Amino acid sequence: MAEAFFDHPFLTGHHTPNRMEVDAPDLIVEGEIPDDLEGIFYRNGAEPAYPPREGDYHWFDGDGMVYAFHIVNGRISLRNRWVRTEKLEMELEHGRRLFGLLGNPMTADPLAQGKPYNTGNTNVILHGGKLLALMEGAPAVEMNPTSLETLGEEHYDGTITTTFSAHPKVDQFSGEMINMGGMLYGPEGQPRLRYDVINRDGKPTKTEFVDMPHSTLMHTHLVSENWVVFPVMPIDLSPARAAKGGPMVAWVNNRPSKLALMPRNGTADQVRWLEMDPRHMYHELNVWEEGDQLIADVATAAGTGLYPDEEGNKLSHAESKLSLRRWTIDLSGKTDDVKEEMLNGRDIQFPRPDDRLMTRKTRHGYSNVNLHSIDGRVDGMDGVIHFDTVTGEEDIYHFGDGAAVGELIFAPRTGSTDEADGYAMTMVHRANSVTSELAIFAAKDIAAGPIATVRIPFRVPPGFHCNYYASDSKLYQQAIGN
Repeated sequence: MAEAFFDHPFLTGHHTPNRMEVDAPDLIVEGEIPDDLEGIFYRNGAEPAYPPREGDYHWFDGDGMVYAFHIVNGRISLRNRWVRTEKLEMELEHGRRLFGLLGNPMTADPLAQGKPYNTGNTNVILHGGKLLALMEGAPAVEMNPTSLETLGEEHYDGTITTTFSAHPKVDQFSGEMINMGGMLYGPEGQPRLRYDVINRDGKPTKTEFVDMPHSTLMHTHLVSENWVVFPVMPIDLSPARAAKGGPMVAWVNNRPSKLALMPRNGTADQVRWLEMDPRHMYHELNVWEEGDQLIADVATAAGTGLYPDEEGNKLSHAESKLSLRRWTIDLSGKTDDVKEEMLNGRDIQFPRPDDRLMTRKTRHGYSNVNLHSIDGRVDGMDGVIHFDTVTGEEDIYHFGDGAAVGELIFAPRTGSTDEADGYAMTMVHRANSVTSELAIFAAKDIAAGPIATVRIPFRVPPGFHCNYYASDSKLYQQAIGN
């Protein structure tokens, strides 16, 4: 018999797990779905099947739950399914949690010893004709792009059997997916990073191994047309520290951030290391080249509230809120200094560009934003923002105090090619509501409010990353067809 979840900020209120899979063939829409909006919106997030063994929880620990909204002829259907990893299947079979929190082997049930910890709970993308559910620390998990049936781990014909990134970059100009995975030899082995280039057909064409200064949770990497940057933050992972009673994942105070700069088609011996003040950075808006400079617009802060430091001390949300800043790197090698400037000081979480232009210069960004919440991670980010990084102009919509708003994704009009020509959409849970919404905006008039609101007839717990694929995009057509 399944046990009830205990009281925890990420297991109660709007975070309370639903533990259900749903098919809704024709959702009610207030407003009107535009005729030139057709495609599919995916979202992944953590929804644990069972309460953790330790009596504690971390938002990143839950089992992956993928939602898919199919938009066709002004109508929207919904389907959600768990990412049925080996971990989840074992726990469903036994009716209880078997794995330790965040995969901690010290607190795992004997049945889970030696078994892979993979939740597939962080991102969900299309590439090479396949839908991939992703988390760092484990291989990608393939799902059917329409039915969401789990098909198993994707090892690329045995060439990528180690960890996969939660944020591989798909360059829609070349069709390539640029991927990295850390901790190749285990958390107590030599910290190394695996770098892969996978062509538009899903075939690996390049692999490099880069030594890292310490084991870290590298959630993202920065990719431009010709360069890649691996950001090593002051966060590290240590089961040895956990075995002594300390936190497995911790922020190491006074440790600088290090950036490994490498030509995108280069080799590990071409890596150039740069150093900057301690920064927490898990998400970027976009990265591109201008002359001999690399420009990276990133969401960053001087510390993190996601993990404690080595002594167990943890920053509040206010002390660790992320803002949009621009990092400029000199590609010529004349200086190793990383220039940092503020672009937007608001409390944001997941900045996103027009994905079709990722790796090339852009000016428009979209994000959820915290306007009134005390803790945007626990209480929820309560608004959305479109910002122009050239003029600094803001375009904001507030969903009301207590709302929990997910990642805001740009969705191009069918047939459009210009940047930000289209729509933007996000999933929303209003304060104290028993239902949720998919809100659709005109991309350049967010402040006007949603042009269409799709009613989801149950509360959807907050999740992580989303992606939208227009029906005329190569990625959609390769995976789903007409």
